[in-house]
Amino acid sequence: MKRLTFAFGSLAALLLLPSGSLATTTYTFVGTTPDTSVDFSFQADLTISGDNLTIVLSNNSVDLSPACTTCNPNDLLTSFYFEIIDGSNNRPTLTYASASGDVYLADKDNADTLQTAGADLAAFVNGDDTWAFISGSTLQFGSDVLSFGIGTAGNNTLSPNGFNGSIVNGLDYGIYAGDITGNNLDGQLLVKGPATFNFTGLTGFTEADLSAEALFGLGTKPDSTAFVPEPGTGLLLGAGLVGLAWGGRRRRR
Repeated sequence: MKRLTFAFGSLAALLLLPSGSLATTTYTFVGTTPDTSVDFSFQADLTISGDNLTIVLSNNSVDLSPACTTCNPNDLLTSFYFEIIDGSNNRPTLTYASASGDVYLADKDNADTLQTAGADLAAFVNGDDTWAFISGSTLQFGSDVLSFGIGTAGNNTLSPNGFNGSIVNGLDYGIYAGDITGNNLDGQLLVKGPATFNFTGLTGFTEADLSAEALFGLGTKPDSTAFVPEPGTGLLLGAGLVGLAWGGRRRRR
């Protein structure tokens, strides 16, 4: 299993917003592999508006080597775990409404080609192989349990809290950046650009109920995980995973 060492910066800022304003909570993780082939940069924007939750996932990684842009499965953003809990320890009952993103056919020798703009990425039944949703998980690396997750890989190393089973696949529809240059991603259907996920069931909850902690998963097992803990704290853990580190969280209008 490939081990990653992360360099990062963190930022936490709370903006006082007028009543009724929409606020987006942004989770970020930035890190560089030891061989400096890829500067990882992942982002999740979560917005609560009335009964609705919107999550936008982005892989903003930058190629630092002319030999590689997105080369391997562990360069793909394939899952995101988060928590919503109010002051009375209540969690919402989320309903997975929709998911969409631009799907490309990866080609290591030529430009990747757009297959479907705004494709349906929501996995509900066996064989969908896109992005599934789980709730009621007990995933915990910091102080909070991460009860909710969206993912397109099995995440076997996070069992029993991953997306095991035949609804999702090993790396299909993972989110990539740049242009595919590696053999093991050639011919795969992948998502380029942001992927947007919509949920209902948020009545009575606000962005203040979003946990400061979150987890990004890469690759198929996942090959690595990027943990965003409470701002102002930091940890680097193994526990059978490639690497954990902290990033930043910020809120904006």
